[in-house]
Amino acid sequence: MQIGMDLLKLIMGFLALIFCLKCTGAKSISNLTPIDFIWSIMLSEIVGNGLYDPSVKWYYILAMLSVWVIIKIIFDILIYHYDKLEKFLIGDKTVIIDKGKINKVVLKKNKIDMNQLSELLRKQGVFLLDEIDQAYLEKDGTVTVKKRKDNPSK
Repeated sequence: MQIGMDLLKLIMGFLALIFCLKCTGAKSISNLTPIDFIWSIMLSEIVGNGLYDPSVKWYYILAMLSVWVIIKIIFDILIYHYDKLEKFLIGDKTVIIDKGKINKVVLKKNKIDMNQLSELLRKQGVFLLDEIDQAYLEKDGTVTVKKRKDNPSK
């Protein structure tokens, strides 16, 4: 009897998670913001804890998932309408290299060392700082590079 209830919770949880992701707009993992990461962790906690605790009823899991989706939708609406809130919670792009000069203050603030920066630049096909006009640290942690038109390294 217990295994049947666990299977029902598992199936309902899976379907509810798909519904939640459809309602809130799923992103790929590489585009997750810190808020999306927290959202994902909470979803797994709601379903996971409800699944393994026999005293938690399946309709309680669905109710908590519904409330969590409503909170996420309200939060997304607020972030969409208030740019300052979005910048505070999620961040904004930041210039980390300008005309080949590294902004060490920005690197330190974002806790990025030179090895990490070099790796991020290599992933963009950049191996010399002289090739860069500007480089931005995006809010998802990736680096976007605008190369110089008069590349002195050639």
